[in-house]
Amino acid sequence: MIMNVWLVETGEPLPLQPGVRKMRTALLADNLAARGHQVRWWVSAFEHQRKLMLFAGDREVALSPGITLQVMRGCGYGSNISLARYLDHRLVARKFRLRARDLEPPDLIVAALPCYHLAFEAVRYGRQLNVPVLVDILDLWPDLLLAKLGNPLLHKLGQAALACDYARLHTLLKGATGLLAVSRGYLHWALKKAARSAREWDRVFLLGYQTRSNGSPPHRLPEWLRERRGQKLLLFIGTFGFSYELRLLVAAARRLAAAGRRDVCFVMVGTGEQAETVRRESAGLSNVVLPGWLDGAEIGSLLAHGYLGLAPYRLAPCEQDRLPYKPFEYLSAGLPLVSSLAGEMAAHITNHGLGINYRAGDLEGLCQAIASLLDDPAGRARMSLNARAFFKDHGDADRIYAGYAGHLESLAAAAAGRCLHKTMVGPAHPATWPGERPRVSLLKADS
Repeated sequence: MIMNVWLVETGEPLPLQPGVRKMRTALLADNLAARGHQVRWWVSAFEHQRKLMLFAGDREVALSPGITLQVMRGCGYGSNISLARYLDHRLVARKFRLRARDLEPPDLIVAALPCYHLAFEAVRYGRQLNVPVLVDILDLWPDLLLAKLGNPLLHKLGQAALACDYARLHTLLKGATGLLAVSRGYLHWALKKAARSAREWDRVFLLGYQTRSNGSPPHRLPEWLRERRGQKLLLFIGTFGFSYELRLLVAAARRLAAAGRRDVCFVMVGTGEQAETVRRESAGLSNVVLPGWLDGAEIGSLLAHGYLGLAPYRLAPCEQDRLPYKPFEYLSAGLPLVSSLAGEMAAHITNHGLGINYRAGDLEGLCQAIASLLDDPAGRARMSLNARAFFKDHGDADRIYAGYAGHLESLAAAAAGRCLHKTMVGPAHPATWPGERPRVSLLKADS
């Protein structure tokens, strides 16, 4: 059957111009459209990564054949942890609730978490119209917000202030048809919040990475790096947000320079909240390059000439099983990892020989990990082969999102055949939906 699918996700860069690296929702949308399905992707007019307002108002945009963007404008925000961001998310969620009423209902909805306000509205809509809704767990909000507070007193105050938000999170997770996640740990978190065990439509789909988005041929080194041909390039590619210990990378560069190492260059690609701090602290270091924001072709060339991939994460305890994009991006190019990730990713690095783990905040451990790989080219070569093999088996986005799309097709077929079981849709009359009268379900559910 040909599906009409709504994807509800507002946090990733929109592929509006060539060179924008496609992430999870864009890759899924492409896969669904290639299978002949119609996709409506509900997005924010505000780009989270660069903190830019991309559209002046609400509108529909034909992104590509089979894919339409449903743009909703919020108020925007300057900081990831701020009242303005909270208000922006609430405003966008309200616009979804109002606009969705005027459109033909889809066959299926996939709503990303975060934003949990928007996911709540998507699940409520699905419950009202008997549309299956899968919630895709990309980040652990609002737990992550509380983890950023640090101070125990502030943490308790935050818990009290977000009591209604936690109730909303429980309701949407419990009311979803199924829960998807980017790691086993994240799925376990969602099931615990929903107070239920795993069911038929719950699944893990890793983030992965699409290698063909790299673009340029491997031999084309970016112009600004040509004088670095004799150096080993240690790469960090990403937003300069506070989830990364970028000052630790600068400190490592300073220590290696002081030790007389002229064979290495730290290339830190991106922009964001820490950009000015990184620029200031790396001033005068000849072994640090800050090229700013690069497009997909430039990143592809850089990866092809890289020596190591740096993943200096600063994670809260609730994020220990995070499996982010960055490691897969590095592994796709055969770059061994120097990583402070814990949990599942750290286990993969150790068990599959993908690089070296170090503890977050440990400058000595970071420097030792880098030096050991600089001084052991044979060991680094083995890890490079391991990285490519691991990526082929576990990180190839084409394989991951083909499986993801197939999962959606199976669910839509089950819904169309009125085969939905109570373990998929939950109770017929969810008393926990605020301000909503009980409705008679059109889909039969076992009692």
